[in-house]
Amino acid sequence: MKKSSLNRQLITKPKLNVKCKRIALITLLGLFYLPNSWGATQEEMEARISLLEQKLLELTQESVDLKKQVIESNKQLALLNKNLQQQTQQQNVKTNPSPAKTKPKVQQATKETSKQQVATVQNTQKNPNINTTTINSNQIVLVNDSLEGEVKDTAGVKNTYTLTEFKDYIKDEIGFSFNGYFRGGWSTSSNGKPKNYAEGALGRFGNEYGGWYDLIFKQKVYDKDGHRVDAIIMVDGNVATDKAAGLFNTQDDNIMQFSDIYLSTIGFVPGFPEAKFWVGKHSLFYNEIQMLDWKTQKAPAGGGIGIENLEMGVGKVDLAVVRADVNAKLKHGQAGKTEVDLNEFEARYYDIPLWKDATLGANIRFSAPNKSKLQNDITVKNAWLGSLVLTQNEFFGGFNQFTLQAATNSVAAQFANINTNNPEFAANSDNDYYGDHDGKAYRFVSQGEAYLSDKIIMAHALALTTGQDVYSYDLNMPHTDFNSIKSAFRPAYIWDTYNQSGFEVGYFRQKNKVNGKTYREEGYKATLYHSFKVEESLLTSRPDIRFYLSYIKSIQNDMSKFDFNGKDHQISFGVQTEVWY
Repeated sequence: MKKSSLNRQLITKPKLNVKCKRIALITLLGLFYLPNSWGATQEEMEARISLLEQKLLELTQESVDLKKQVIESNKQLALLNKNLQQQTQQQNVKTNPSPAKTKPKVQQATKETSKQQVATVQNTQKNPNINTTTINSNQIVLVNDSLEGEVKDTAGVKNTYTLTEFKDYIKDEIGFSFNGYFRGGWSTSSNGKPKNYAEGALGRFGNEYGGWYDLIFKQKVYDKDGHRVDAIIMVDGNVATDKAAGLFNTQDDNIMQFSDIYLSTIGFVPGFPEAKFWVGKHSLFYNEIQMLDWKTQKAPAGGGIGIENLEMGVGKVDLAVVRADVNAKLKHGQAGKTEVDLNEFEARYYDIPLWKDATLGANIRFSAPNKSKLQNDITVKNAWLGSLVLTQNEFFGGFNQFTLQAATNSVAAQFANINTNNPEFAANSDNDYYGDHDGKAYRFVSQGEAYLSDKIIMAHALALTTGQDVYSYDLNMPHTDFNSIKSAFRPAYIWDTYNQSGFEVGYFRQKNKVNGKTYREEGYKATLYHSFKVEESLLTSRPDIRFYLSYIKSIQNDMSKFDFNGKDHQISFGVQTEVWY
């Protein structure tokens, strides 16, 4: 039996045996006797009243019978409706089986759509003869409008969408999106204003007090015949959370910049229809060590061109060349700086399959200064960065990423920093280049999370670094040998999807040796916290609201000379939120 015929049978109401003619006759009889009753005798009146009482009793009995039939009919309709819903749910299960449950236990957004009622969108004015069919309770039917007298062939055209698919369809059709990131909150300490110390070595949890943000605007400007063009702008910066005023200035740590302004295209690279070709202020994607808040892959760009997602062999290729000019100090006793042209060439080959749930990536970047004839007396050396990245998914229910890197000259000097270790060419965010750069540096980095049991999850970040004959930005001294360990571990107990309690411990130690003298920097951190979350993952789910109590201790500070308002330790507490949207 066809589904439409079955539905018509299921929703057909049982016929009610209602004696409408008898009710009408009795009513007319009463109306006929009423005007004649004025001239009748008492016996005739009593006879007529007796007859009317008899008819009234019959009518009352029929009304009772009718009420019973209506109640029984409602019961049958309720039962049929229940059976119809069960049948529809069974068909949904057959056509849309649930995915296997894996960890981290991330709820799918499509769960909400199962609770939506059926919505049918029709244009009945232009198309009054459109036939409707029964659809699943989480679908929307889109009916294309057509001109009068015109029949469109809709074979092969998708016209049913889940609610989530429909939202994505509208978003893609409009072509505009706004997303980003921010963090912030309230904090204080037992000794005045709280201060963050070596968060890139001890871990940032309970050890950061700023309000960093990313604002990303994307607008589709063309989409036809497999060719798409998007204009993308990214603004990022910091809003200080210790003052009420938030005027943009570097003195109060209120800063803003346009980190990305570029045009991104798909479908323009011959032979690679899925490849993305971009032009503008942009670079290849960053790879962040979340718990330490620095990147193993980062090349800030003034402007450039790039091709991403080239399918080659068993993996994918990304290529880019970007501008990253630096301000080099003048020599021979001259004051001031001169701007030196710098181009960086980068190539990545990634998503190379190894074994089950494991992939490998290989990256190389070459930074090439391009001095003018007027800058022959300026020394700006080129630099290399090479990386191998192994990613293991489904690692005890989570994931783990291992990175092995080697760098030369000014990039190697960044590896020697106590705090942030971004592999950049310039010395700071002002694009300054200074110091005598030689030598090499190497590091091994591990980050990830794993389920120690059904209710216990742990995230970690670990960096082991060593280098020889590099420039130390912390000491402002060249020809420095160093080695360091930086670590943070965060186990947590999962109460439910929205609540976790745990602690984070961090420890770092660095030793620099230059001109026969040794400098040491060492410290540790312990943070207790409870978090309101959405999902269980520590590293891949946001938003997150953290109530924390943190103790930080500086054991040795030969290089940084750091102190917590006159002390070597700090107790701080507060509430912080972090969100991607």
